[in-house]
Amino acid sequence: MKKIMLVASIFGSLVFAVYASGNGGEQALAKKGGDLFATKGCTACHTIGKGKLVGPDLKGVTKAMTTKWLEAWLKDPSKMLKTDKHAQALQKEYGLPMPNQNLTDEDIHALISFFKANDQAKK
Repeated sequence: MKKIMLVASIFGSLVFAVYASGNGGEQALAKKGGDLFATKGCTACHTIGKGKLVGPDLKGVTKAMTTKWLEAWLKDPSKMLKTDKHAQALQKEYGLPMPNQNLTDEDIHALISFFKANDQAKK
């Protein structure tokens, strides 16, 4: 009986891993990013495909910026403002610095997944 439970547990873990690594996992991550985008107040400053607000429209952001840059920006905008010319140009253009949202690495990956999903959507 213990062997059956162990095999079932291993099989269940493998099925989850395959599911999570496929499109379903990416969709779930993008959904989480969309939820974060709404609940963290990002919509007060940004739109996706509807024009500029206080901050830039984020449609196409994953095509314009590298994932590495987006990760660094979302992790610590004030640090980026000290050293990154693109971040400094954004500050100059919009006048206000992006606040640090104290995002976890998981939150950051979810947001980037959400941005990628929007950038790949046909519209």
